[in-house]
Amino acid sequence: MINYLVRTIMVFWLVLFCLRINSAQEIDINQTRKNLLETLQNNAIAPQQKMELYVDLYDLSDDAATKCAYIRESLKLAIQLKNQIYIFETLDILCRNYKDEPDSLHYYQRIGEEHLEGPYKGFYMAWLKAFPSVCKMDEAEKPDEANEEITRYKHHKANLSDKSQEVQWEMILCSAMECVSYFSPSVANSEDRIVHLKNIHQLVSGLPFEVSYKFDWYYLTRVEFLHRAEGKRDENVKAVEALEQLEQLYDNQFELPFYKRRAYIRIRSREALRMGVYSEMLYFGEIIGRKKADEIYFRMKEYYQDKTSVESKETFGAAAFRYYLYTTQYDLAMQTVNELLERTDSADTNRRTELLAKKISLISQWKQHYKEGFEAFWDYTNLMEDSHVEETNKQLAEMRSLFEVDKLKIEQAELQARYHRITLVVLVVLLLIFFIWSLYQYRLTKRLKATKQALILSNKKVAEESERAKASDRMKTEFLQSMCHEIRTPLNAICGFSTLLLNEDLDQEEKKDFPVIIEKNSNQLTELFEDILQVSDLSSSLELFPMEQVDVLPICVELLDICKERAVAAKLTYIFESALSECSVKTNAQYLQRVVEHLLNNAVKFTTAGTIRMSLSHAGGKVHIAVSDTGIGVPADKAEYIFDRFTKLDEFTPGTGLGLYSCRLIVTRLGGSIYLDTSYQDGARFCIDLPVEE
Repeated sequence: MINYLVRTIMVFWLVLFCLRINSAQEIDINQTRKNLLETLQNNAIAPQQKMELYVDLYDLSDDAATKCAYIRESLKLAIQLKNQIYIFETLDILCRNYKDEPDSLHYYQRIGEEHLEGPYKGFYMAWLKAFPSVCKMDEAEKPDEANEEITRYKHHKANLSDKSQEVQWEMILCSAMECVSYFSPSVANSEDRIVHLKNIHQLVSGLPFEVSYKFDWYYLTRVEFLHRAEGKRDENVKAVEALEQLEQLYDNQFELPFYKRRAYIRIRSREALRMGVYSEMLYFGEIIGRKKADEIYFRMKEYYQDKTSVESKETFGAAAFRYYLYTTQYDLAMQTVNELLERTDSADTNRRTELLAKKISLISQWKQHYKEGFEAFWDYTNLMEDSHVEETNKQLAEMRSLFEVDKLKIEQAELQARYHRITLVVLVVLLLIFFIWSLYQYRLTKRLKATKQALILSNKKVAEESERAKASDRMKTEFLQSMCHEIRTPLNAICGFSTLLLNEDLDQEEKKDFPVIIEKNSNQLTELFEDILQVSDLSSSLELFPMEQVDVLPICVELLDICKERAVAAKLTYIFESALSECSVKTNAQYLQRVVEHLLNNAVKFTTAGTIRMSLSHAGGKVHIAVSDTGIGVPADKAEYIFDRFTKLDEFTPGTGLGLYSCRLIVTRLGGSIYLDTSYQDGARFCIDLPVEE
């Protein structure tokens, strides 16, 4: 009777305690943990309640060792009660915690084999065996571990007519393919991975939710990432659908008995997972629409407003930047990306280059703050070059290591040969010994020659890389000096004439030309920054431009006429040559016009008197456009050099050295080629070849 009374009082106290915790906004974690431990000391508490209280202690603890101790106690009670759900969920936690400790991992997997029962045991074990391997591959720094996982499982895979075994195989295979593709993008095949992921989804589609939800979570997170990586509208729609299903899955998951009664993680974890889904949805503003994007943003803002950790701020900042960019709130987007850059460690090169690229893209879209855009572009270029130098040094270190290994092998072979020579002196005649010794000397000499040749080639590559790095640094310095001059000249004109314009001592007749001069220099400065941003935009992608059938004949004629009008006072003759009445080609008219206009401007810039000639022809499945002049020309040995970044043959001639570089980027993405005709001797002739679809 006394035991019954004590048990009733304790149960009543637990009910009141849980109600108090659920209704409170904040709890005293240490006091709550203390109360739970005191409750567990009472032997009158039923095993079911003890099992649940140990899970609560796991949720309240921060120390990893303590958490594992509590979840092991909960597992013991679950085994005693034969509670299949708690056995599986606690084993899942332990297997993930011990994924890097094979002995402990296999121990808990054996416990699952012994104590899990029922028709779904195979699927429970499939998850307990596959998911730790998946986590390990996700965290691996090298693809070798992924290949080892594939090989290991191939040796142990069971009959694939068993659906649970097939699910296990598909999960490991998918994650291994993902890991390998991350380090070797050239061998990535997203379509194959999607097929395997759909197989997982299909294999578990008829199972109860408490069995299938973990597999569905794996499927939805991976398939959403693959669809988003495609970047196409249809795939983006599929990615949004997967995210919406994932959000619903999280809600359903927290209605399961194992999660529903856990007062210390239920709301917090559900919202944290939901924020992860919302952050992904903001990648697809055009798909979800403005109303949905606004709702997501404000819910995330409300959730993160009280979060003080650096990780929370960075997560919300990245999501907010995508929202501001979609809603064209460029000032807030700029503020956000600047804050993220300030919080990013200077040693984190990958993160800083990613943020700088976002900033450059923002300024290109905003068409303001060109100075910040130039600085961001400069920092981005420096980081990329530093990364290249670091990679080169790493390769050199590997080459040195290989050389040392080869040297040790040669010395080892030399010692072995010496030992054999001494042994053979006793066993064979002098003539045979001499023959073997001669053969050994020949092979050794040949090997030494090969090693010497390899070392010479290695030193040559090192010298070439060093010279290339010096040339890159020299070009960067020259470009900076040139840019300072190019920016200072129009700025001086703008400032000077603006001051004179405000000078009341000058009459209006003297001031009438000042606004024109200011406008001209302002346009020149704007064009300078637009050229830099254009090169940045072109360098960040290799995809072809959107193209359509265009008649390029009137474009060429119109550009030559505009060039005439701009240089009326010059002593130049303009000639257009073409036997065609029309010339249709599939291209992008806007970008082609930029290239031809730049070639004409270059011809005028470097020709003081003579002829500017443009020709248009169609032969051999190509459209051929040529712009020639009678100016100073280009040396034949500089025919490819002039298409590099920041290159100028005459340092005293105005310009950034980006013009011909951007022309080649554009023509390449149009599917054609641009080059200097070195056979032309009267000046310079630049040619453009565009393919014609038959």
